[in-house]
Amino acid sequence: MNTTNILKKYPLCHRCFGRLYAKLLHTSNYERGKSLKIAKAIELESKLRILMENYNNKLNNKKEENNEELKELENNGIKGLKSEISEIKEQLKYLYKSGLTEIKLMDILEEEISEEIDEKKEENVEPCPWCKNIFDKENLEIISEKVMSLLNDYEYEKFLVGTMLPKSIKQLEKELETPYMESIRQEFNRIMGKILVEKTGKIVDKISPDIVVMINPYNKKIKLQVNPIFIKGRYKKLERGIPQTHWPCRNCKGKGCEKCNYTGKQYPTSVEEIIAEPFMKVFKGADEAFHGAGREDIDVRMLGNGRPFVLQIKEPKIRKADLEKLKEEVNKSGKVEILDLDYGVRKDVVFFKNEPHKKTYLAVVECEEEISDDEISELVNKLENLTINQRTPIRVSHRRADLVRVRKVYKADAKRIDAKTFELTLYCDGGLYIKELISGDEGRTSPSVSELLNKKCICKMLDVLNVHDIENEEN
Repeated sequence: MNTTNILKKYPLCHRCFGRLYAKLLHTSNYERGKSLKIAKAIELESKLRILMENYNNKLNNKKEENNEELKELENNGIKGLKSEISEIKEQLKYLYKSGLTEIKLMDILEEEISEEIDEKKEENVEPCPWCKNIFDKENLEIISEKVMSLLNDYEYEKFLVGTMLPKSIKQLEKELETPYMESIRQEFNRIMGKILVEKTGKIVDKISPDIVVMINPYNKKIKLQVNPIFIKGRYKKLERGIPQTHWPCRNCKGKGCEKCNYTGKQYPTSVEEIIAEPFMKVFKGADEAFHGAGREDIDVRMLGNGRPFVLQIKEPKIRKADLEKLKEEVNKSGKVEILDLDYGVRKDVVFFKNEPHKKTYLAVVECEEEISDDEISELVNKLENLTINQRTPIRVSHRRADLVRVRKVYKADAKRIDAKTFELTLYCDGGLYIKELISGDEGRTSPSVSELLNKKCICKMLDVLNVHDIENEEN
């Protein structure tokens, strides 16, 4: 589609016309668009003047000729020239109506048309269907002030502007698309970004902004996408009977009922709630999410170096706080203790949730029959570097895929407590269910402690001593 064909269908302003070729010249879209129109207008005007001169010459020749055949030839030539002249005049009108008012209409267009256009010059320049004047200074000022009003509630250092386009504009861009075009959202992002940098003193960050300002410049609607902050650390669970995360009441599904004393919770508190509550108050978040490197059962303590976790604070109004004070606040609970706090990033969540962590457990094993020292010693030897095939345990089969997982015990140690009871320390792969490793879970875990001892055994008590990551791996 050539210049005037585009402008015939869409009377694009200088800025929008230049945006069609944004990748070609290192200048502003406005300058590029106006320059392209001027170049086309010069080409058309010069061609028109030559054609009109030829046209006038032929008219004069026709008047002087007496030969009818020569007159007929002149008539045909005049008609052809008149058609070409008319076509060029039309093209110049498209350029004029798209905002190129420098065209000398009085000189090159028919007088009656010229007078009509010149009387109401501004009214004959058609509104741009693409930008619809969203780049007017007044419009930009109104939008930027609305943005500033919304940003006042938030602490941030880095921001990014995003533009929401109406469907009609998206469709228009598809129709106008050239290999060199940029979307109007790119230009609006760039211009509004510069305005907000000047007004806020903050910086634009395309990689990890604290806040993304989403703007529809056509209806001036604005919404903020406040990116979360991530606090990483390790936690110890010092008491049994506390789940890792908030559990809605099974009976009312969190709505509140007599069974849960109208709290909506299955358990009074959780590791998540104990840690998150003081953080939410300080950071003034809208919501939170707790991500742990695995989880321990409700009746299992998490001791030793603690379990890695990431606390995600959603839509925080405050982004920086004294983490040491927050640690002290959590540790006052006596139920949960946190350590090694630091600010994290989103990829920490993926690492903690997906990275396999080896673990060290301490289990109190109770056997149905008495057990000798030799049997305990032999058990330790058999467990070391032992591969375990473990089908999903019965107790979690309602919420876990039914499959066989292959895990390994690397080291084991044991210490007698009484005739039927002993402590068993295991260093093993993450994801190995220790209670079922001891009991056998009706044959779903093999080999098991019960199988190796040929005695029925159960796990009476269990603690996680260490969750080993790269920095805390067992030698």
